[in-house]
Amino acid sequence: MKAPFTLSPATKQTISMIALIGVAVGVLYPYFYAQADNSLRDSGKSAQVFEVKNLPTQNSINTDQISPAHSITIDEVTQADPLVQNLREYLERHKSPLAPYADQIVLQPQWQRALAISWGESNFGIHCHSNNCSGIGGSPNSKSWRKYPNKLEWFKDMSRLMETPRYKERFTNCRTMNGVYNAGSQNWLRACEQKSSELISLTQKSEQERLALAETHTVESPDNNMIVAVLNELDLK
Repeated sequence: MKAPFTLSPATKQTISMIALIGVAVGVLYPYFYAQADNSLRDSGKSAQVFEVKNLPTQNSINTDQISPAHSITIDEVTQADPLVQNLREYLERHKSPLAPYADQIVLQPQWQRALAISWGESNFGIHCHSNNCSGIGGSPNSKSWRKYPNKLEWFKDMSRLMETPRYKERFTNCRTMNGVYNAGSQNWLRACEQKSSELISLTQKSEQERLALAETHTVESPDNNMIVAVLNELDLK
């Protein structure tokens, strides 16, 4: 995605890309809103899931008056986002082949629950058949077994499955899914709940880091006009 926004040379020398993330968080990437996470409902915890709304496209930002010099792309902003960085590092610690897709994973609905389930099913995508890392469709010998060109396409499908009424309205957490999504296993349940809790904590930590960046870094005039112009284009002022 190539939608550059520009800092003047003087400002660029004093403000790093991470600082810009702090200013632009929630504006350029990703557009998060919070809702209660039902996967921890049984434990009595109040967690937050951050989902995405209205991610801007290349055409959504007017760059006619922006010089290409000293610019960064939205893709560079996303890669420096605390949530993407923290999730990528988390998956790398688990030696997961999903780590390179961290920036795409956080764009999917209910990605925490989908990842938590995949831990019990395939150790975050390590043990998969036909890139199906959560047993969608039963077993590899079944006609209903789903095959995917890569693990990211599987994860998108898994996230969509969590959005169906069956799992979004009825079997809304690891405990109620145990024996419905799978054959029923205490080990599966413990794994799902543990990873769900870790991923919710990671999300909350990332949001706190975003807020800290926003509080400690500012864009000096006249470059603040650039942020205002972007907000005007995105209709988020």
